[in-house]
Amino acid sequence: MKPIVSYFIVALFISGCSHQANHLDETPPQLPDKTRPETSTNPQQALVIGNSEYEYSPLTNPDNDAKDMADALAQMGFEVILKTNLSHQAMVAALDQFGKRLRDTQAKDSVGLFYFAGHGARSSGENYLLPINNGHITTEPTLKANAFHAKTVLARMAEVNKGMNIIVFDACRDNPYGGGRIPWGLNRMPPPVGALIAFATAAGKTVPDSHGSGGGNSLYIKHLLNALTDAEHQRIEDVFMQVRNSVNEDSKGAQAPWFQASLNRPFCFGGCQ
Repeated sequence: MKPIVSYFIVALFISGCSHQANHLDETPPQLPDKTRPETSTNPQQALVIGNSEYEYSPLTNPDNDAKDMADALAQMGFEVILKTNLSHQAMVAALDQFGKRLRDTQAKDSVGLFYFAGHGARSSGENYLLPINNGHITTEPTLKANAFHAKTVLARMAEVNKGMNIIVFDACRDNPYGGGRIPWGLNRMPPPVGALIAFATAAGKTVPDSHGSGGGNSLYIKHLLNALTDAEHQRIEDVFMQVRNSVNEDSKGAQAPWFQASLNRPFCFGGCQ
């Protein structure tokens, strides 16, 4: 596959199956795996997180979604940090490890991709990703204090990677916490220049853990993986448009994925022709 030559942020929330040799982590450690190198020269870096084993309202698909997403990205040439079932502390450590790898690539054509599958919530117009230790998150103050602010991901990627950043948030499952006063679903987030942000469904909407998937993946990741299989030389906007249309059709209009890009040059997986 030809090297990627643009800038890319994806906030992805995804899961997977078989394991590839260039996955950096496939176990759920609470701190970075010190047996792995902390630097890399690969210009395509990805952090994939799948949280299923929640203290409150555990999920079925995110582990699978993350592992399958990691496999797909590895086959496309990405060096992937795969993490599953992370506490808040472990999510902070994973982003720090990912940031170091993005910073150390020092490539003009670098691509950073972040994917998260699990519970998410919104408060005061801001989006939060929930760690598995969510049993005590019942109010907006406890959400803000104990969940992972989605803007942290965007800010860190923009800081260390001047190439393309892609962020995919597959974090719109229902019933994410014990309290009833925190809004479910996620808000739209405008992408910075050189970035694309994708959501599994429309703003403020939620989907069941296994909505229409009929298998081990969520409906969104099932169609995203299908689109990535045929994505070589396709513009990134067309890939996510295909995903949106396929999920909307498959769910009979019940789930409408959304994405927004602010790209400063064309980007295609495998290079544009």
